Amino acid sequence: MTRSAGKNARTRIGFTLIELLVVIAIIALLIGILLPALAKARRTARTTLCQSNLKQIGMATGIYVDRFSGVLPGLNWRGGPVRLPTADVDIQTAANDQEAVRFQAVDIMRRWEPGILIPATSGGANWFPHLWFSHLVMLEELGSLDAESAVVVCPDDREQMERLETPPESMDHNVRFRRYESTYETIAQTYSVDMSGGRLEPLSQHGRSIWEFQRALIYLATRRASEVVFPSGKAHMFDSFARHSGGDELFYADERASQPILFFDGSVQTWATAESNPGFRPREPGSPEPTVMSLVTPGVGTTQYVGNYRWTRGGLRGIDFGGGEISTGQD
Repeated sequence: MTRSAGKNARTRIGFTLIELLVVIAIIALLIGILLPALAKARRTARTTLCQSNLKQIGMATGIYVDRFSGVLPGLNWRGGPVRLPTADVDIQTAANDQEAVRFQAVDIMRRWEPGILIPATSGGANWFPHLWFSHLVMLEELGSLDAESAVVVCPDDREQMERLETPPESMDHNVRFRRYESTYETIAQTYSVDMSGGRLEPLSQHGRSIWEFQRALIYLATRRASEVVFPSGKAHMFDSFARHSGGDELFYADERASQPILFFDGSVQTWATAESNPGFRPREPGSPEPTVMSLVTPGVGTTQYVGNYRWTRGGLRGIDFGGGEISTGQD
């Protein structure tokens, strides 16, 4: 910075080009140092909010269980000749459980936001609402689905946050149901039997796509919290993707994945998938082998994943973390 001299000289203050470049370089250096720290702080904040979401879902689950005499929350309408408990004539009858739970999800959405068209055909015939929509039965306990306060959506789930921020009336009515979707999936054993051996066949996924679940037409079972043997070691709800590592979003079953998980005792713990038990095949409980799922990526190939805590050995009686697998007759 220079200053002109002389008795009658006018004072002039300014930067030389070199001084300006030095200042710019210092600012750039500081930004380079601070940006990674700020990014890490933001990731930490979003992870903390995700953990808080799961904790609130756990609290809502406890309230629901108390309210319904120990029954675990989940879509539970059953198909058959009996009329379903809804005033909407287009969803009053269902031929089987698969259709009935779809209609129950539609009924809840319609009642939650009256006047918004949610077609009975939402999701199509193969829609599996249990996976990301089981929370619908707890909307009274959870409170809100607004983008600012929805506890069922991880803040790093950008796709679902965008759906929540979109006014329902501006969405195509055939995809409007996805505004109610949760980031967190619910394990199948909260509405299905644990393994083969009775009149009902358990859900299965072995040898199928990571999003393809094998269901009988009649499959629903009423499950109770008292059936969970290891509540602090048994996963209840978790993100289908590990979003908080700061890198690529990994499918939950990827051995590199690590994320917060809601357990049946209401606690939220962060575990790596590699630390969990491998799980089993519910329709082959005596086999020592786990469920294996596949993901086909065009131009890349097929990736196979072990089921882990989506397919806990023994179902509700089993344990995912903190202990070895129980015996279901495996060699």
